[in-house]
This record gives sequence, structure tokens and C-alpha cells, in this order.
Amino acid sequence: MLSPAGSRVLVLSQHFHDRESMNHPLKTSSTLVIATGVFLAGWAAFAQPQDKSKDKAAPAKKAADVKETEEEAIRRTAVAFTTAYNKHDAKAVSEQFTPKAEFTDEDGNLIKGREAIQQDFAAMFAKYPECKIEVEVASIRILTPNVAIEEGIVRGHPVPNEAANVSSYVAIDVKVDGRWLTASVSDFEADAQALSPNDHLQELAWMVGDWLDEGPESTVKSTCRWDASGNYLLHDFFLRIVGRDSISGSMRIGWDPLTQQLKSWTFNTDSGYSEGLWIRIGDEWLVKSRGVNAAGEAVSAASVYRLIDNDTMTWRASDRVVGGKPQDDVPENVIKRHTSPPKID
Repeated sequence: MLSPAGSRVLVLSQHFHDRESMNHPLKTSSTLVIATGVFLAGWAAFAQPQDKSKDKAAPAKKAADVKETEEEAIRRTAVAFTTAYNKHDAKAVSEQFTPKAEFTDEDGNLIKGREAIQQDFAAMFAKYPECKIEVEVASIRILTPNVAIEEGIVRGHPVPNEAANVSSYVAIDVKVDGRWLTASVSDFEADAQALSPNDHLQELAWMVGDWLDEGPESTVKSTCRWDASGNYLLHDFFLRIVGRDSISGSMRIGWDPLTQQLKSWTFNTDSGYSEGLWIRIGDEWLVKSRGVNAAGEAVSAASVYRLIDNDTMTWRASDRVVGGKPQDDVPENVIKRHTSPPKID
């Protein structure tokens, strides 16, 4: 699951291009925006009624303490696995499994034995030299003193700045010589409901940063960042065109739980606004936007973003309509990442 994303300042570009009767396509539309979500979780401690009998209360507390300790020990193995994986230490990863452990990936491929597991991870680290993962343990059930079932979510990043591969897993952990190890684990494609808003937005995370697009007659400066919650991408943009008033605005991108799509909301300082739905098609992102410009005219367009590399993207627009009148398409523009934050005037 790799992905970029972006939604252009549709209303912004059309406001200048169409109200001022400009015939050349504006490079201005090259601003970027994105939003994401971070899954926030909370937990609460429940007070346990005190037993009137001290003789009975003591054993009950001791059993609870033992269970909590075992759960913590299993969680530590998940941390150890993640650390070894992110260090690309295949041997250390395999040591988290029993000698005859079985591992089944999302595609149903079965790997048997610690040695085979080590070889499989070594091959993957060689293929993806910068891969990283995050493991979120969702639940642990202690079945017996030596057997437990662990469930959770894994977010894998094969390549930096690309969308995460999200999968769920179920593992059978066993205690061997006082140490918890994984005897069997199966990965599954994550249920859409298990994904957080942030998971959905990861495909646009590459847009975070500063971007500058300068031309002979126009300049677009933009900065994209995560909001404090991590559930949205916030994009501030500034547009200047020679001989015309400058304009600025902001865009917020996030996961819409109603439409089950990425959605953006753009607001310009001249009172124009728009909404856009994001659709990924291969290595491009199509953004279908509708809104209103400062003159009160309905505007719509289809923008397409394509990520070339970590510092380069392209943008083009078609199906542009202002006040019911079709407008010229905007040809593909190349936008570069700015190494230092562009000053938003």
C-alpha cells in the first residue's frame, strides 16, 4: 500500500483564472494538502470490591497480579520483536519464535521453523533496506499459565514516506523455560473498521513539508503539517500573481467516516470555499472538488496529483467549470519540495 495524495486549491486558481479572464494556466494550483488521523485510545482502572474475608481476598489479588505480570511480559516480547525488526536483525527476530514455530502471512504462505523464519526476514530486509514496522497489541488472553492468545495490528512501512501496509494478526504464545515465545502467528488483511483515520491518511503523509512553486508571473508557497491530534493534514497556502491581489487560505484533509473516503475542505481568505473527494488510481490521486468562489459562482474541477519522488510531484486539472461555463484544462505542472520553510506572507 503505497500512496501519495494532494488536493489542489481549486477555488483559488479558478477565482483568479476565471474572474480575471486570464488565458494561461496558473501554476498556482500546485499547492498541496492532506489530513490524517491518529487513533486515540483511553483506558480506565476499575476498583474491585473488597472481600470481607482477608483469607479469601489475598489469593484473589495474587492471581490478578500474576496475570498482569504475564500480560506485561508478553507485551515486552512484542516490543523486542519490533526493535529487532526495525534494526533489521533477522536472527533477533527469529529468536522471538519457538524452534518449530509457524508463521502465515496475509497471502496464506506458511513458513515453518525458526531457521526458515530467520531466512525469510533476512530476505525481506535485503529487499527493503529501509523498512520499519509498528506493532499495536490490542488484546492478550491468558488461557493457561503457559499459553496465551495475542491479537493486534501491524503497520508496515516498506519504503519511507509511503503509506503503511496495515494488517491484523493473531498469535499463540507459549511460555518456555520462563520466557514467552510465539509458537504460531497468522497475518490477515486489516478490517476497514480496524483502521484509524491516521491509517487511512498515511498515503498522503509524503505531502508533509514545505513547497514552493515560482514562475515568471506567479508564486505559490505552501506548508503542510499534521494537526495536534494527528487526524488531519493541515495545509496553508499563499498565492501571488503579478498585477493582481494576492490570496491565501487553508485546507484540511481527513477521513470521512460517512462516505468512507478521504475528503478535503478548503477555505480562502476571499470567502471562497470547496470540498473535495480523493480517489487513488494507481500512482495518481484524483480529487473531485466542488465549491463557491468569492463572486458566489459555483465552481468544480478534477485535479490529479502524481508523486515522482520524495521531493517532486506533478499536478494537472481538467473538467473545470465556473458559473456553469466550461474552462480550459490546466496542463501538468512540476512542483518541488522547498528545503527551507517558505515564508507565508
